[in-house]
Amino acid sequence: MKTANRVFPLTITVLSPLHIDSGSRLVPDVDAYADGETVYVIDSDVAIELVAQRWEDSRKSYDQILRDHAAKLDSEEMAIAEAASRLERRIEQFNAHPPKQPQAFKKEDQRLDEDIARIRERRRWLKEGRTSPPPPPDDTLPDAIVQNSGLTDLLKTGWLTLDDLRGRVSFNGRPLVRYAMAGRVAATEIYAQIKDVADRPYIPGSSLKGAVRSALAWDRAGSLPPSAIQQIGNGPKNADNDIEREIFNNGRVGPDRQKLNDTLRDVLRTLHVGDSTPATVSPELLSVAIFNSSSQRNARLAVEAIPEGATLQATLQVERYPFESAEAKKVITFGDWQKHLAPEELARACRDRARDLIEGERAYFDGFPAAAEILRFYQRLTAQLDALGPRAFMLPVGWGAGWRSKTLDSRLRADEEGFADTVQRFKLKKHKSPTYKPGDRFPDTRKLAVRGAQPHWPLGWLLVEIGEEKGR
Repeated sequence: MKTANRVFPLTITVLSPLHIDSGSRLVPDVDAYADGETVYVIDSDVAIELVAQRWEDSRKSYDQILRDHAAKLDSEEMAIAEAASRLERRIEQFNAHPPKQPQAFKKEDQRLDEDIARIRERRRWLKEGRTSPPPPPDDTLPDAIVQNSGLTDLLKTGWLTLDDLRGRVSFNGRPLVRYAMAGRVAATEIYAQIKDVADRPYIPGSSLKGAVRSALAWDRAGSLPPSAIQQIGNGPKNADNDIEREIFNNGRVGPDRQKLNDTLRDVLRTLHVGDSTPATVSPELLSVAIFNSSSQRNARLAVEAIPEGATLQATLQVERYPFESAEAKKVITFGDWQKHLAPEELARACRDRARDLIEGERAYFDGFPAAAEILRFYQRLTAQLDALGPRAFMLPVGWGAGWRSKTLDSRLRADEEGFADTVQRFKLKKHKSPTYKPGDRFPDTRKLAVRGAQPHWPLGWLLVEIGEEKGR
């Protein structure tokens, strides 16, 4: 009988804004509209359909157009009859009592001729109107909708209003506003946060597992000889293959299973992290700048993020069968890895990794006045880390967490000469790589959320608490 997995609930608290990139970009005035301090993310299809329907509703039917035309002609016919009657009385009066002064006679006679001509013209127009009804209306959408479909232009037509956005109007059961965020757009596009089908942000299990994997690799690499850590491959895609095998694929394989691929040999195939529950808060809009030592580049990125303080739930599972089944051990044995994947030991490894990352970040930002708030954040984080229980840990996750969090980092740099060779060989500093020397700062930059003109948050720090095993 198959051995049941060990299952643990996870409580995840966002300690600094978290962005897991969806790969898509939102374009202001097409996908989003900024109204002061609020950004509305719009379903553009709904916006167009709503405006088109309102335009359609505003149009008169052809029958109504014909009725209105006939009514206008009837009204004009009555007006012509009244004008003709008045003119007839004026002519009778003129004939009965013509002006005695030649100049006055000529002037009044001319005026009467002009009025007779106007009556005749009105009667001609009336006749044409009776015999030539207006054509059916054009069904083509007006240029205001077709050619100017940006949200600002649609608002100018009046067929879409700010009240529609603020009131979250729907059309055919579909909301116009997908969600709203506090903030202002300071870029030409917005990096979209990954969300579920209901536009609720969440943390993919793969993102959290990736961070845990990096932490475990860093922890285990501490017991490897420097020569093993410097086994860098020849190409970018396989640069870490040998190190990965040394850390995660070093289980003893059965005599008849020597050709097992790396996926089957990888011990972390026994560790599973599920996607989190969706956040109960809307994403926030961050302005992210690239911090380079004591300065910031002018370019700003607009980034959606799960805000600080949000709490989510997930599930951690550890398979028992590969470690405890006699049949499984005939194929491959993973040594003492089962104890390293136990909650307390896994959390300990992640805490140690977090401490090393925090110390490195504090050293990087120390002495830069512009980053004073970032330094205070890491000081608070250190105090929180010291107070954690045995089944809790912190790690940076997602976009902007940085190169250090996703690599062996300080383990690689234990041999500065070898690391300098790696930087130069793989062009890790791009055009500056040839001049990189052992001990130089690497990496140079950090992505930081900006408040006002100053960096305020690093990105992606999470607190993860492992609960009691389910089923016990």
